[in-house]
Amino acid sequence: MSRASITADWVGRVIDGRFALLEWLGGTGSRGLFRTELPQPITKKAAIKLIAAEGSEADGYLAGWAKAANLSHPHLLRVFRSGRFQFGSTGLVYVVTECADEVLAQIIPVRALTPEEARQMLDPVIEALGYLHEKGFVHGHVKPSNILVVDDVLKLSGDSVAGTGKVRVMAQAPSIYDAPEAARGATAPSSDVWALGVTLVEALTQRPPEWERGTHQEPVVPATVPRPFGEIARECLRRDAERRPTLREIKARLEPSRPIEFPGRKVEKAVVEAPAAAAAEDMVEGPETYEAAPAKKRLLPLVVGLLVVVVALAVWVMRRPATQSAAAPATGQSAVESGTGSSADGGASAAAGLAEKGAVAQRVAPEVASYARKTIHGTVAVAVRVSVDANGQVTNAELKSAGKSRYFARVATEAARGWKFTPPAKAGQRVDSVWLLRFKFRQSGTETTAVEEIP
Repeated sequence: MSRASITADWVGRVIDGRFALLEWLGGTGSRGLFRTELPQPITKKAAIKLIAAEGSEADGYLAGWAKAANLSHPHLLRVFRSGRFQFGSTGLVYVVTECADEVLAQIIPVRALTPEEARQMLDPVIEALGYLHEKGFVHGHVKPSNILVVDDVLKLSGDSVAGTGKVRVMAQAPSIYDAPEAARGATAPSSDVWALGVTLVEALTQRPPEWERGTHQEPVVPATVPRPFGEIARECLRRDAERRPTLREIKARLEPSRPIEFPGRKVEKAVVEAPAAAAAEDMVEGPETYEAAPAKKRLLPLVVGLLVVVVALAVWVMRRPATQSAAAPATGQSAVESGTGSSADGGASAAAGLAEKGAVAQRVAPEVASYARKTIHGTVAVAVRVSVDANGQVTNAELKSAGKSRYFARVATEAARGWKFTPPAKAGQRVDSVWLLRFKFRQSGTETTAVEEIP
C-alpha cells in the first residue's frame, strides 16, 4: 500500500469537501494533525487528524472512532465526525475532534507541576477514565501528550479508546507508558492505571520513571516525589496487574475525607500551559524564551523625559516662521507626526508627501487562559507584522518572532487580526500601511506596542 507523507505543506487543502486544513499542528510520517473548523452553522474551531490507511486497518480506525463519538463526559475530548478520503492513489481516514488550547506535554519540559497542580490534573483524568471503564472501554494511551486543555477545562483524548478485553495490535515498540502485559496485546483498566502512574511521575519530575522492560524489576519512582503521589505511583507501577489499585482507591488516597463519585464534577481550572494547540501524540514543545521584566522604578524618569521633549517640540513648532513648510522643515529635521508609529523615517515620509501618519484606533488584547498565564516566569515576547488597508482593516497577520511558545504566538496572531487603525494619509488620500505589533506576556498582564513600518 502506498502511504502518503502528511506534512505541513498540506495546509490549504480541503478534506472530504468540508474540512479545510488551516494550520499544521504536528505529526510524523503517515499521520498529521491540523486545525480546522466545523462547517456552518456551528463554525467552531476543531482539530482534524489524518492517517494514511486502507482496508482492514482503515476499518479498525473508523470503528473505534464511531464508538468514541457516542461517549460523552465533561473531561473527555469530543469526537465530532470521522470518515474516509481518497488522496490520489492513497486512502486516508480522518477524525475531527475538539481542538486543544494546550497539552501537558508542552509544560513538562518547562517545569514540573507542583503537588497542588498534580492533584488538579489527576481529578479530571481519573473521572474520565472511570467513565470509560464503566462503559466497557480502555483508553490505552494515557500520557502527557493526551492530557489536554479545552476552554479552561482539562480533558483526556477520546479518539483512541478500545473495548475492554480486545486484542490490541501495537504499531510500534512498546514504551514506558505501556504496561508489561501490553506486549501480549491485552487491554484492561489496570493498563490505564499503569500509564497513569508513569504520567504522574513524569509530571512531578519532568521525566518518566526508569525501567528495564526485560527485567523483573518494577519502575523506580524517585524518592523526591512528594506524598501521597510517590506511594500512589509505586502502587500503579506494579508489574502484576492484580496488585495495582483501582481508580476509586487512587482517589481515596488523594482525598480520603471526600466521597468517591463517578462521573465527577467539572474542574474549571487546569494545570498546563499552553500555548494548539494540539493533540498530536508525543509532540513536545521546547521551553519558553523569556526576557527579564523591566524595573518599574525606571518608568517615572522615562515619562518625565518624554514630557520635556514634547514641551520643547511644541515651543519649537509655535515659533517656526509661518512660511516654513510642515511637510519639509527648512532646518532639515524630520517632522514628528501624530500616531503610535516610529518617527525615525519622518523626513523621508515628508519628502514623499505624507501628510499624516497612521495611528492605532482599536487594540484587541490576546485571550490568555488563566492556567497559561500562571506558568510565565519573566516575559514571553511575540512580534506580529500586520498589513493594513486604506480603511484601517488588517488584511494579513504573520509572525515575525514567535519565540518557542506556540500557544502565545497563536493567541497574539489571533488578537492582531482584530486590531483597527487610522490609516496614514498621502496627498489627501488614505493609503495602505504595515505595522509591527509587539506583545509582551507576563503573569501580571499583557503589554502591547505598535510601530508603523510602512509608509
